[in-house]
Amino acid sequence: GNKGKDNRNLHLATEGIIKEGTNAAAGISKADIMKRKLALEAKKKKLKNINFFVSTDRLCVRNMPSTFSETDLKQLMSKYGHVVQVKIMRDIKQANSAGIGKSKGYGFVQFSKHEAALTALRATNNNPSIFTAQKRPIVDFSIENSGILNARSKKKSGFIVEEKSSKVKKSFNQRWKEKREKRKESGAFTKPPASSQSALSSKPEKTASNKKKSKCKTQVKESLGQSQSSGPKLDLKNDTSSSINTVLSSQPQKLAKRKKKGKSDRPNKKQKREKEQGEEAAFQKLVQNYKGKLESQDQSRSFKKWYDD
Repeated sequence: GNKGKDNRNLHLATEGIIKEGTNAAAGISKADIMKRKLALEAKKKKLKNINFFVSTDRLCVRNMPSTFSETDLKQLMSKYGHVVQVKIMRDIKQANSAGIGKSKGYGFVQFSKHEAALTALRATNNNPSIFTAQKRPIVDFSIENSGILNARSKKKSGFIVEEKSSKVKKSFNQRWKEKREKRKESGAFTKPPASSQSALSSKPEKTASNKKKSKCKTQVKESLGQSQSSGPKLDLKNDTSSSINTVLSSQPQKLAKRKKKGKSDRPNKKQKREKEQGEEAAFQKLVQNYKGKLESQDQSRSFKKWYDD
């Protein structure tokens, strides 16, 4: 459904464009052509950003004389439809004695309907009879920023937010007390009627299935009792002792040896040290014997020199 839908009204961006060399550009001054080129470049640059869109009922009017006021602009545009708002951009730093800033030469006109804005654009744009032949109106649909518009709408509703935030936050205990009072007023804490209480307290009547279950249970209990009474009595003490003896006797000899073996069989630190010292002494003795053998062999050998016969 939304496929191919022009949500940003980009089809209106071409309205009011006059290119150099066309019939519509006949008689336009070079200064006006230059202004139009710059305005078109700025428009294209803005519309690359998805946050910008073309307004359907707000016009941007450029190339206005500095003496052209808001009342003049409203009077001019009211011929084509109902004007909601008129705004001329002014430089506050260059204000006159009355405090009104100098006009920057462009402004905005808001119409109530798109059709009125479109007719006004086509009637006034590049019209030499409105201002002067050398300085004609440059009119097109205004490029709006959705982010700024959303911020403005939030500012308008800001006083409601401020009122809410100005309220002092109540403590948990205060809120809890207020809730309790409200519940008391609404009757949430009232006791239930006697009939409902009796209904709750009384036990539920046994159904046919429950009765059958209880009968089966009693029959099983009785049969168990009879079997126990008819059979011989069990001597639990003797039985348990005999069972333990059989388990112990069946254990392998290794487990019995492990149980008999105590901590005394394990060598302590002193014994370990003595064992290590004895092993070290034996090793040193071997080394000394080996050295003695080597020395005796060297002494017994006689080396002849090369010059001896």
